[in-house]
Amino acid sequence: MVDEKKIAFNPAYELSFLKPEEQRQLIVVMDEEQATPSLSQAQRLKKFSAEGKLGYDAMSAIMSEEKKGDLDKVVLNSDVLKKYFPKSYTPLRMQETIIKLLDQWQKKRQQQQER
Repeated sequence: MVDEKKIAFNPAYELSFLKPEEQRQLIVVMDEEQATPSLSQAQRLKKFSAEGKLGYDAMSAIMSEEKKGDLDKVVLNSDVLKKYFPKSYTPLRMQETIIKLLDQWQKKRQQQQER
């Protein structure tokens, strides 16, 4: 996951201390929560594991926490977006197109509100 840039190196290092079964279960929880652990979350997961307290519920509780960086961030997975764009579009070109479309949508909404 580090090589695929799905998880940062430092949290991954902390997670490497989890038992293999815990790591497999964490992947399921990460998928359910659509989140990857921050460094502090990974450290807490490691601590719970060392204490023998890391189960599904603990993982879910930790992974469902709202992170500071996520409060003002929207992430659109490229796999979801690909069906709307030609295969030749790069992520940057997709972003530029989305912004143009949002600008047009906003202008249209403003015109409707002025009526």
